[in-house]
Amino acid sequence: MAVYLGVDFGTRGIKICQKGKGIVLREPNVAAVDTEGNVIAVGTEALLIRGRAPGTVTVRRPILDGNITDFNLAAEILDHCLEIAAPRAKKHILAAAKYGLGSRNRELLQKALSDCRTGQVELVDSAPLSLLGSGFTPAEDEAEALSGTIICDIGAGSVEASYIRAGELLRTETAIGAGDAADAGIVSYIRRNYGLAITQNSAREAKHKLSLYGSDDQALTFTGVDSSTGMPRRIEIAADALLECCTTQIDGAADTIAALINNLPRCGEDSSSVDRIIIVGGGAKLPGIGEYIEKSLGLTITVADEPLDCTVNGLSRMLNG
Repeated sequence: MAVYLGVDFGTRGIKICQKGKGIVLREPNVAAVDTEGNVIAVGTEALLIRGRAPGTVTVRRPILDGNITDFNLAAEILDHCLEIAAPRAKKHILAAAKYGLGSRNRELLQKALSDCRTGQVELVDSAPLSLLGSGFTPAEDEAEALSGTIICDIGAGSVEASYIRAGELLRTETAIGAGDAADAGIVSYIRRNYGLAITQNSAREAKHKLSLYGSDDQALTFTGVDSSTGMPRRIEIAADALLECCTTQIDGAADTIAALINNLPRCGEDSSSVDRIIIVGGGAKLPGIGEYIEKSLGLTITVADEPLDCTVNGLSRMLNG
C-alpha cells in the first residue's frame, strides 16, 4: 500500500511528514563522505562519525545559498531519509520548493525525488504551505478583498518574502545570503580580530543568544583554537560587534519585505494592500527580530509560533485535506 509523504528539503535540515501521522523525521541535511567520495552516513549519524574519524571523513551539504550544488548528494540524502520515514513502501511525495529556487533547482529536486524509488512526485510552492502551517488563515470576508499576507521565510541560504492573496502566490522577492552568511561573518570576524578559530556551529549558537534589544554590556563567550599557538583559548566579545556580522540576515529580511511592499501587484486599477506580515524559518528564532523589523519598517510583524516547522506543518495539513 502506498504512503503519502510531505518533504521539506531545506538548506540546513530535512523534515518529512506522513499523511495521518504528522512529522515522522527530522535530520540535518548533511552527509559524511570518505576520502574516495563515498557517502557513509547521513544526517545526525554523519555528524557523529565526523567526530570519531577526523581527517578521514568530511561532512557536506547538498544546498548552498538556496541552490542545489551537489545533485548526487541530495539524491542520496533524500533516498536515505525517505526509506527511514516509510521503509519498504511505495511513496507518493508532496515536496515544498521555494519560488526563488528557480526552474533549474526545481527540476533537480523533482529528479532527485523521482530517483528515490518513489511513485508520484509533486512540487508545491513553500510560501503558501508556510502560511497554511503558521496557523493564520484569512477570514471569509477577505477572500475577495485586495488585502493579502506577506510571509517572509528567513532561512539558512536565503530570505524569501512572498505576497499571498486569496490563497494565491502573486509575487516573491528573494535575497541570497541569510543564516549561513551571518554564521560565516561571525567566524571570520573572530578569526580576523582575535586570532581564534571557531566552528560555524559555535557561531550559530552564539547568534541565537544575541538580543537585538539587549543591554549595552551584553557579551558572549567563545572557545576555539588560537591560530598562533594551536592551543584552546576562551574569549569574551561584546554583542554589538557580532550583531554587525548578522546584517545579511537581519537587515536582509527587512529589506526584502520592503522591496516586496514597494512592488505589490495591482488588481485592475486598484492597488493591493498588506493585511499582515508573518515571519517564519530559522531566522525567526533570533531574539527580538520581530521587534527589530517592526521598527525598521514601521509595520506590525507577527512571528509564527513554530517558525521552523511552518512549511512541514503546511505539508501535513495539505496531505490530510
